[in-house]
Amino acid sequence: MFDRFQLLGADERRDIATLKISAGELPTLSTGSTTTIAQGDPIYAVTNADGLSWSATEGILSAIRPAEEVSGAGSGFRLLQFTAPVAPGSSGGALLDRSGAVIGIITGGKGSAAFAVPIENVLGLRDSGHPIALGQGASLELPSKAAASIPQSSEAIANSNPKLALKNAKTVFIHSKTSFLTVDTLDRALALQKDWPKLGLTIVADQRVADLLIEIDRPLFTYVHTFVLLDKKTSIVLASGKVTAFDGTIASDGLAKNIVKIFAAERLPATIKN
Repeated sequence: MFDRFQLLGADERRDIATLKISAGELPTLSTGSTTTIAQGDPIYAVTNADGLSWSATEGILSAIRPAEEVSGAGSGFRLLQFTAPVAPGSSGGALLDRSGAVIGIITGGKGSAAFAVPIENVLGLRDSGHPIALGQGASLELPSKAAASIPQSSEAIANSNPKLALKNAKTVFIHSKTSFLTVDTLDRALALQKDWPKLGLTIVADQRVADLLIEIDRPLFTYVHTFVLLDKKTSIVLASGKVTAFDGTIASDGLAKNIVKIFAAERLPATIKN
């Protein structure tokens, strides 16, 4: 039993929080990433539903979808939809990938569908800068005076203005969810845009040091190439776009133009943007 806690961060929209306990040499789970999983991959839910600790069920990742598509979930972030059966009381359990790494925290369900918050959102709360000492033992509860000082959403963590993330970012990580549109192709297309060097952005190969994520995709059986620009810390969707093209190189050029235009609107003087 542990009776000394710190609240590192909370996000009411996603119904998640991160806690720090005073303990050492405890077994831990490694953390994964939603950039390494795809629709149809096997997943495992480990929960304490109904007081039955370490209950495990198996399923697949059904989708990574915007919260707007899930009735009553909210907006401005993503959820992992999965098929592993979870009983009432499973919220707060871990969603694992095939290697046993945590990719999400289970948050609830809608009918036969179950959902989890991507682990990136949870880890981002550690750096919210608002550690709060909680009560001990039976008095463990959120201090009322401190509650007002906690960021109430990921948007609050981003200073309530997602445009600041576009303006202040230094590094970008590109992730492709399809073999039809490669990271290298978009990287080259961005470098060829005349305004790209003026933006002061560096494309990095390690997601851990990136401020922003660019996810590119081409859904099966279509010629629609898409991009989603995300704030890595909060997973707030900053911008998105699409280009219809038969060729990945042509599509990359179109996506690159749209991406540069979005950044230029926040980072370049009006004389350059025009």
